Amino acid sequence: MQNITPGRLSLTLAEPADIKIESIKGVGPKSAVKLKERGLLDQLELLLFTPRKYYKCAHHYPGPQLKAERRARAEFYAPIIQVKKPAPNTRQPVEVTLDHEGQWFKLLWFNMGKASFVRELEPGRWMRVAGEISYDRTIPTMLHPDFEVIGDHAPAEILEPRLSVGAIYTVIEGFGDAKMRKAIRQAFDALASKLGDVVPREVLEARNLPGIAQALATIHMFSAFEDVETFQVELGRARDRLVYEEFYTLQRKLALDYAAARAQAKAPACTDRERGRAAVRGLPFQLTGDQRAALKTIADDLSQAFPMRRLLQGDVGSGKTVVALTAAAIVAGSGQQSALMAPTEILARQHLARAREFLRPHGVKMGFLGGSLSAGERRDTLKMLERGEYDLIVGTHSLFSDDVVFKNLGLVIVDEQHKFGVEQRESLLTKGEDPHLLSMTATPIPRSLAHSVFGDMDLSVIREKPPGRQPVRTVLRDREVAPKVYRYVRQRIEERGEQAFFVYPMVEASEASPHLKNVVEMHGMLSEGPLQGLGVGLLHGKLDPAEKDRVMEAFAAGELHALCATTVIEVGVDVANATLMVIESPEVFGLSQLHQLRGRVGRGDAASMCVLLAGERLTDIAAERLVSFQATDDGFVLAEADLRLRGPGQFLGVRQAGHAEFRFGDLTRDEDMLSQAREDARRVVLRPTD
Repeated sequence: MQNITPGRLSLTLAEPADIKIESIKGVGPKSAVKLKERGLLDQLELLLFTPRKYYKCAHHYPGPQLKAERRARAEFYAPIIQVKKPAPNTRQPVEVTLDHEGQWFKLLWFNMGKASFVRELEPGRWMRVAGEISYDRTIPTMLHPDFEVIGDHAPAEILEPRLSVGAIYTVIEGFGDAKMRKAIRQAFDALASKLGDVVPREVLEARNLPGIAQALATIHMFSAFEDVETFQVELGRARDRLVYEEFYTLQRKLALDYAAARAQAKAPACTDRERGRAAVRGLPFQLTGDQRAALKTIADDLSQAFPMRRLLQGDVGSGKTVVALTAAAIVAGSGQQSALMAPTEILARQHLARAREFLRPHGVKMGFLGGSLSAGERRDTLKMLERGEYDLIVGTHSLFSDDVVFKNLGLVIVDEQHKFGVEQRESLLTKGEDPHLLSMTATPIPRSLAHSVFGDMDLSVIREKPPGRQPVRTVLRDREVAPKVYRYVRQRIEERGEQAFFVYPMVEASEASPHLKNVVEMHGMLSEGPLQGLGVGLLHGKLDPAEKDRVMEAFAAGELHALCATTVIEVGVDVANATLMVIESPEVFGLSQLHQLRGRVGRGDAASMCVLLAGERLTDIAAERLVSFQATDDGFVLAEADLRLRGPGQFLGVRQAGHAEFRFGDLTRDEDMLSQAREDARRVVLRPTD
């Protein structure tokens, strides 16, 4: 059997066969090139070239209806009475006259005098024709109809009429519907009995799905059905079969990866939970139900002898960090080390500050490793880490370095995991003997996408927010009211001592997008105008890391009243006193990104506000999207909407390694089927063997 490509459906053969596209009768070298240009590289791909739509048709000439409406669509059989072929070098059409039950009508093809099909058109031969008939003249006429030359005798379908449905394929140069149907039929007849079914038979039966050959026969109308209603039901099952196989092949691959990780069975079993329990008891607040459920599941994973691979997903401000640090306390209580990796140094230092407040009273020793350390500080930290004097090391990309050595690494925690590549995470895992892995993300990911991209990991979700958190009021305004917004922000800063973010889509002015505001110019405008006399910082991706950290630390310490920034503040900024956010040109951001930006305010007890200043080129679609964003602060609801609007590739921001592009499946439409495929694949792969 051929190799199976996870995700995008590709047919397989249970036994060898000639699948070259050129082996199909009537497909010459030029035709083969045209097919291959459209991705139809072989006959297996041709079988997956499904009709773009179906139409109902009639097997009789609708005379009375036609005369009343002047136009009608029909499909029927009739013998050729007369053929007029154009003289060389003329613009005359090919003209065929048919006799259908005593009614004559014409078929016309313009500029087709040299086409190969013209040689088949001879009086006395029977044709199947389909198309729109017009009654503009005395004789009903079809222009460039779909057709097949059947032979010298009336076909059997006239005596036993076929299903009154026709298939229409996407046009490829030189391949009309009739020629495409012939080519696909040849491929099907040659390969149907040799097709391999990737999905086990018992799974297909349990899900009431047909085999792959039967599904293709239905889709291409090679199966006989008594009526349109039956065909439509079977067509739905056939399409479900193709979608299911795409999902199943991906989930099978992910289940195999999951099983391989479990089979290593070398991970440290961290069974002493007392230090973790003590840390939770010492909190000045109660964990939410979702936090407690996630923590219990993680603690159970840590107690096993095979490495945990878990994604902890939670909306902004839901309390993921407390859960992760409690896991580190459990690991420390079992004599193992943990590493917590963050994408920025400012976020890493925030995690370290929380860890010291939360875990230091319970005997957890911790250190920091980042780019801002001096050579001597780094050397001392590395020595203490290697000797096992740190239970928890918090850092950035510096943790990947070759000179970072652990005594007994038991747990790797990756915050904002989508900011790191797969290779980076794996390089950190190799610093221990199959350590446990806990990845965290504050970007709510729809269940279907999580199962698609992170299907080799277990999933925990925190949806509840800690009690006392006030929702962020979100308002949408035209940019014309910007001066009024600036005055309001200044008033809040001066009267209440609060802080504000101003977010822009660009660093500097761009000729390609002159209508978009940029952070450099707006920082100057605000500093010299509406916010003159206040401390206004500037933060964007082109600044060197040390400068970015200096600006963020000044803002976090309250030394700056406002911060003009790009989306670099999307993650890793936790300033409880920041209560105001103004986002310019919000229409250029995705819903999930807007939600992450909004999550930078409302992290304290004070009422917070997010103002969206829409640009001058706001479209109706973008306006609808922003209104939906204004209406809810539930990141999971927004994530589902964002996935529908932008698709999985744009939703993730980058192409994730292993993310499949589906040919038939749709993650928003077919979520239930994806869950079924995941359940079935895991059951098949992970079931005990005798």
